[in-house]
Amino acid sequence: MSLRTLSAVSASAALLLSLLSTAQPVSAEEVTAAQLPSLLTQSNESTTPAYSRDRFDHWVDADADGCNTRYEVLIEESTSPVSVGGGCALSGGTWVSPYDGVTATTPAEIEIDHVVALAEAWRSGAWAWDDDQRRAFANDTEVPYALVAASSSANQSKSDHDPAEWLPTNSAYTCEYIVGWVLTKYRWSLSADPAEIEAVRAQLSGDCGATPITLPTVMVGGADGGEPGTGPTLAFDAGVTRLSGVSRYETAVAASSRFDAGVTAAFVATGTDFPDALSAAAAAASLGGPLLLTSPDSLPSAVESEISRLEPRNIYVVGSTGAVSETVASRLALYAPVTRLGGKDRYETGLAISRIFSSSSSAYLATGRNFPDALAASAVAGAKAAPVILVDGLASSVTATVHEELRRLGVTEITIAGSSSGAVSSSIESELTRSGYSVTRSGGRDRYETAVAINSSGSSTSPASVAFIATGADFPDALSAAAIAGVVGAPLYLTSPNCVPEMVRNAITKLSPSARVVMGGSSVVSDAAAENLGCLSSTIPSIVGTPKVGNTLTADAGAWTAGTTLAYAWYVNGAYYGGGNALALSEGLAGRSVAVRVTGSLTGYVTLTQTSRPVTVAAQTPAPQPPGPPANPGNTKNCTDFATWSQAQAWFETYYPHYGDVAQLDGDADGIACESLPGAP
Repeated sequence: MSLRTLSAVSASAALLLSLLSTAQPVSAEEVTAAQLPSLLTQSNESTTPAYSRDRFDHWVDADADGCNTRYEVLIEESTSPVSVGGGCALSGGTWVSPYDGVTATTPAEIEIDHVVALAEAWRSGAWAWDDDQRRAFANDTEVPYALVAASSSANQSKSDHDPAEWLPTNSAYTCEYIVGWVLTKYRWSLSADPAEIEAVRAQLSGDCGATPITLPTVMVGGADGGEPGTGPTLAFDAGVTRLSGVSRYETAVAASSRFDAGVTAAFVATGTDFPDALSAAAAAASLGGPLLLTSPDSLPSAVESEISRLEPRNIYVVGSTGAVSETVASRLALYAPVTRLGGKDRYETGLAISRIFSSSSSAYLATGRNFPDALAASAVAGAKAAPVILVDGLASSVTATVHEELRRLGVTEITIAGSSSGAVSSSIESELTRSGYSVTRSGGRDRYETAVAINSSGSSTSPASVAFIATGADFPDALSAAAIAGVVGAPLYLTSPNCVPEMVRNAITKLSPSARVVMGGSSVVSDAAAENLGCLSSTIPSIVGTPKVGNTLTADAGAWTAGTTLAYAWYVNGAYYGGGNALALSEGLAGRSVAVRVTGSLTGYVTLTQTSRPVTVAAQTPAPQPPGPPANPGNTKNCTDFATWSQAQAWFETYYPHYGDVAQLDGDADGIACESLPGAP
């Protein structure tokens, strides 16, 4: 029979923990109980593959003495002498359930509880073990805390819950229970999600937290099945850490490099456009892996080297062959099994990614027409192991396939990312509400405020040690950031390149993270933005005067804050047209769009350039009038129809003065269309 240290329910917490600290076999390292949470690998639980209790061969007779593991525990935890008869029949024993203090005098009244439940172990890494490792875990009698004789009612109440969901009703046992739970996870290299770690840390304080603990021998490696390790190296030093490279591909590699080898999965998406990859970041986070980028037709060497280092168990290629070619997929298949998640369009691809999730009570919906809202939602969704589902935000309802996926997942709560103006329509919100879902909307006036609102609605708003910051002007860096932020349960904020919008700045200041992780180099997110320096909070200056040939225009600074200094220059169709305090309109400007670009500075903030909404210069009377307005093109263009930003902006400015943003190219209504395209300011 194996030897287990006994502990009486009536013993003090200090005595209980001193007993725990003598468990054999042990390593030589000693820590305090308060330090235990830092030893756990933080990662979200995996629901794929599905848990099966049959994969844990438990209650075996390891020493062939006629008593299986259940009876070994009963014999050793009896508080009175127990007789062992033929077939390991027990008589004369007494058991006190430490969870609730209930006393039992027959084995039938007692159940043996796995302190870390089998289902919890599976989701935390045991899914990747072999059957021998699972058998050893299920029958671990070599330490006193892995298996506990508990009353039937307490065992059933605990079920497969973790300390964030369940604690013993016998409060005198809470400290020992928490320590035993952490040591079991540590011993078997099982991960813990952010909620578990927070709950454990809250209990390990005072005398309990000060107790010395000798760490046990680590029995297996992490979820990768390799050597013992610490899991993803996702702890960041205080201050600012930049994850960047010479291109979007190398920046994604820099983020991926924080993960240890042997991750569950790595996702690979095209780095040239955003639609297919929008749902991938949350899925990557939910499986505890990174999101890497590739060019459509060839795998960048830096990315291939990172895949080789990662040794992922699975690789998910995002999008159809038009997004990531078979050539790239075949190259990836040299390193791990490859699964393609794609469809005929961005919406079907998003649903294919969503089907990785076996179930989820919550889901995030975002427009597939633009990237910022979905990116902001991905980090929070990934932390909650919830999918991000793309919809046509301008439609009046979601498709039947989206409804089908929501039902399959078992979704009851839906968070809509973005406002009802230009993101996801109020009609969709109403339809989902009528369908019985609990629907909330997290949106703001622009992409930056929307990201703040989404973070405020998710679990990432609890006090955080780290916050991620990425540019809101383009998608690649934020994609990679969303995956790693979701794994650690940290918020992802979007910023303008030169400075941090005021609402974002306030949110980061309130959160007060000790570490800020900035995605990309200083040309993408400036050093000022990395330091959370805000933008000028004044209104954009307006053009004063009638925009007609022969007149003079001036710039009205408006009610700028006292102490502001500013200078301005005129822009004509996106190009400089001199500078100074006034602009005399000539015939050469007739029919063209004129705007004011103002550069200002304010103490405590950074220099900022802002551009007013353009106005069209009318010809001088009686000169011939310019041609009438072009025909209304309707909503016939997407940003992907243009090769460069200048092409998209020219199209936008052709029709905007007459019909407004008819094709919805300017998602944040700042007068700049298709900001994700190459060449955008």
